[in-house]
Amino acid sequence: MKHIYLILILALFNLAAFAQNGNIKGKITSADGHPAAFVTVGLKDTKKGAVTSEEGEFILKNIRQGEHVLVISCTGMKTVHKPVSVTADQTTDMSLSLEATSAQLNEIVVEGSRTRTINKRPVSVSKLPVAAIDLPQGVAVIGHEVLEDQQVQRMSDVVKSVNGVYMASSRAGTQESFNARGYGFSSSNMFKNGARVNSGVMPEMSSLERVEILKGSAAILYGNVAPGAVMNMVTKQPKFNFGGELNIRAGSYGLFKPAFDVYGPLSSKIAYRVNGTFETTDSYRDKVHSKRYYVNPSLLFKLSERTELVVQGDYLKHDFTPDFGIGSLDNTKIADVPRNNFYGTPWQYAHTQQSSAGASVKHQLNDNWTLNGMFTYQRYSRDYYAIERIQADATGKWARPLNRAYNSEDYYIAQVDLTVKFKTGSLQHNVLAGIDGDRYYTKAFSYNQPATYDTINILHPDLYTPRTDIPRLPESRASRLRSIVWVYMYRT
Repeated sequence: MKHIYLILILALFNLAAFAQNGNIKGKITSADGHPAAFVTVGLKDTKKGAVTSEEGEFILKNIRQGEHVLVISCTGMKTVHKPVSVTADQTTDMSLSLEATSAQLNEIVVEGSRTRTINKRPVSVSKLPVAAIDLPQGVAVIGHEVLEDQQVQRMSDVVKSVNGVYMASSRAGTQESFNARGYGFSSSNMFKNGARVNSGVMPEMSSLERVEILKGSAAILYGNVAPGAVMNMVTKQPKFNFGGELNIRAGSYGLFKPAFDVYGPLSSKIAYRVNGTFETTDSYRDKVHSKRYYVNPSLLFKLSERTELVVQGDYLKHDFTPDFGIGSLDNTKIADVPRNNFYGTPWQYAHTQQSSAGASVKHQLNDNWTLNGMFTYQRYSRDYYAIERIQADATGKWARPLNRAYNSEDYYIAQVDLTVKFKTGSLQHNVLAGIDGDRYYTKAFSYNQPATYDTINILHPDLYTPRTDIPRLPESRASRLRSIVWVYMYRT
């Protein structure tokens, strides 16, 4: 009972205290007489407050009786301090008008930009200043973001992201061959910065800004090509801001690949970029090793507001062991042997070198006429000496064939393009006219080599003793010179 009495006493005390409080309500208008919505109304030195409705009205409840000060504030208006008297158990009604302030508000700057996706940028492979998304031809562009995110090592890693293009073969790991829409690629279908490159070497991926592929019959724009597609590798270009990166990649089977990329301005008119890499790796196959060296320097000259010149070089050296795998038995089934077995010779090799130097100039005659020119020299050589493809009989016996080859190529390419923009009514036209010329000189050495190096048994290695010496073979040389000029005109 004592607890019940105590609760009743407290309740009566609270009711008495509540009876001594009052309310404040009112309406606030702007200087032009319209209701002022979302104005902050607070009671000074207390935590009580409210925000006006869309009709400019507010109410503060349970305010202690006595003298108080209302603080009314709103952005762009003068803050008002309004004295108000509150009477117990009554509602004080009031209204007031706000005046605009002449104080300068802090400046707020809102910036927005739309990122130009890779499909909304012009592609080099089209030879036209038209965004990829607006080209009527089938174009695929693999940007540096994808190349870096996927950590691509070879071009075969890139074409996995392109429908209709696939790797057809990788003969002994010496080179990768590609097909597109039923047609095989050749050196005529592979380009770097718009100039043909020999496909006998695996290109270095770390130097590429993007890979562009022009599919289908539109590839005939490049003249003497298979009509399936053409592939253009675009290298990283100089920049007028300092930057760069250094990275190291390591992985299974002794992979170690440091790479660097630095760029920046030499003056207000000249910028540079240098990137390169070294790669060494073994294989899951015994005695197979690969070593690569690569460097790509370039310079950008701003000759005038309408003219720029890019000069760049490129050098790649690749030394590796040709590897034809574990072979087959009687051309019918794969030999049941450990996959790490190596059936070549301990000395076999392939040495490949590719270097190039070139210059490209772009001159804007006016807002609608642009002239582009390019000249490139390329040097390619390959020295190959190894056991060839493994084809044993049903018992595992195999007469190892020997192959020796050396060839080199000097390649000169020149291009001149003129692009024009004009309108007929509401239609925008882009016209391309140009001429390409290339000239190459090749040397190929043939060797008087034996049909069989020796005989081994891949199922029973103890039956034969394999040779380990390097045969010396007499050589002869054959040379060939060819020149081609290609004239084209195109309009979108």
